[in-house]
Amino acid sequence: MIRLQNVHKAFGKNRVLRGVDLEIRDGETLTIMGGSGTGKSVTIKHMVGLLKPDAGQIWVDGLEISNANEARLHQVQMKFGYLFQGAALFDSLTVAENVLFGVRNLRPELMDRAEELVVQKLALVGLKPEVADMKPAELSGGMKKRVGLARAIAYEPSYILYDEPTTGLDPIMSDVINELILGLQKKLGVTGIVVTHDMKSAYKVSNRIAMLYEGRIVADGTPQEIQNSTNPLVKQFITGSAEGPIQMAVRAYE
Repeated sequence: MIRLQNVHKAFGKNRVLRGVDLEIRDGETLTIMGGSGTGKSVTIKHMVGLLKPDAGQIWVDGLEISNANEARLHQVQMKFGYLFQGAALFDSLTVAENVLFGVRNLRPELMDRAEELVVQKLALVGLKPEVADMKPAELSGGMKKRVGLARAIAYEPSYILYDEPTTGLDPIMSDVINELILGLQKKLGVTGIVVTHDMKSAYKVSNRIAMLYEGRIVADGTPQEIQNSTNPLVKQFITGSAEGPIQMAVRAYE
């Protein structure tokens, strides 16, 4: 389980997180939604120890990591796989080398069965073994996302962070990625944390959805509860309306 308690983070005068309280339970997929610049990525970076909070505490599987040393942080970071927004594949490496990148650095003992591992993880994301020898430039956008996902699960993490997993994809390929996220949760039992603006995707893949606004979690519930929410902030965001309290907050800074 991951738990954030009263987490604050500022960069200079910019107070990004202002008391975030959030819990991610084992085996679920939680989506964090919110407008650009609300601190979604900053929140995720705290979970993996890439940022330290100015105040508050963060637990990962019972270990408080806010002031953990480098060795402890490394242990925690091994638990996380990360699907980057643009897949972030290394252009000079083959698909197989990309898939094994995290394995080499975090779980080198698994390299004894590297070839088997590549075939197995590619199959889990719906790609054939012959893709292993291709370079990223030869892949479509959807295939790149799937290779990025294969890399994220290759070293067998407990948690997967999905950063805008459907961005840049057509509706059909977006749903393919959604199905993969659901499938990995069922087959591998991994816990997922999704950051997305795609509400259709959020409703499909999530067990719970949390909304971040002005540095705090202002709503937390099942997809159905979020859809039926009477909170004006939530209603405006999920409908994509230009009018509402979020717009007024923006105007206040103009």
